[in-house]
Amino acid sequence: MKKLFFFLAAGLMGGTAVAQDLPQPSPAAKVEQVVGLTTISIDYSRPSVKGRTIFGDLVPYDEVWRLGANACTKITLSTEAFVQGQSIEAGTYAVFAIPYANGTWKILFNSNTEQRGAGSYDSALDVATAMVKTKESPLTETFTISLTDVTNNSANLSIKWENVHVELPIEVETEKIAQANIKAAIAKGEDLDKVYYKAADYYFNSLNNEKKALGYIHKGLSAKEGHALYFLRAQILKKQGHTKEAIEEAGKAYDLAITAEQKGWSDYIKENLENWKKKD
Repeated sequence: MKKLFFFLAAGLMGGTAVAQDLPQPSPAAKVEQVVGLTTISIDYSRPSVKGRTIFGDLVPYDEVWRLGANACTKITLSTEAFVQGQSIEAGTYAVFAIPYANGTWKILFNSNTEQRGAGSYDSALDVATAMVKTKESPLTETFTISLTDVTNNSANLSIKWENVHVELPIEVETEKIAQANIKAAIAKGEDLDKVYYKAADYYFNSLNNEKKALGYIHKGLSAKEGHALYFLRAQILKKQGHTKEAIEEAGKAYDLAITAEQKGWSDYIKENLENWKKKD
């Protein structure tokens, strides 16, 4: 019985040891950002300086670096993207870097994501490479990757560690994707008034293309009259300086919003109407 108890206790202790959680010296991190209609996510590990000399010592010059610690850094793109004019298809890729003593880095996007470190890196599997200049920056203790300066069509892949800062623009074709989505929604033929409204809103508020927006509004109103379409047309007319016509369109939008019991919309339209009338 004593032997049985001993073996059970040993088994429990062994199981506990295997399962215990301990802090990692280079903890895992994930960055995710929507750029236009593209989701970009980055999985990496974050080592710290800890008083060491990083570049040219811990991270040697002229050698492929895993861009972090532990497993290789990975980037996932939900749509096609472009780096310095090179196309990268939607998918997941390993990202490496080669730092040089002259203040430039080579960033490498590689199709082999099953790598721990850079030991099995194969340049033949690179899908894109980019040369970037480094910038000096205040001390960044913990290695940091982020996506900054986000627009509808691009974001900067920002890398900071020690006193080095690197930025690489990643570009996407948001308008091309948007046009394909609009075309597909129109072809589907469901809720066309809403489809045309969203298309018009995109062209007016994102691309400042009033002519294209008005064309979609006309098609939307032909499908079904609605407060959102009328008020968007009113906003365009107001921007063009046609205040009287804008007020008339907004009045139609307000009446339709009241009929549809859309209080949020009716309050919003009423507020704008009152302001426009004051300035008329």
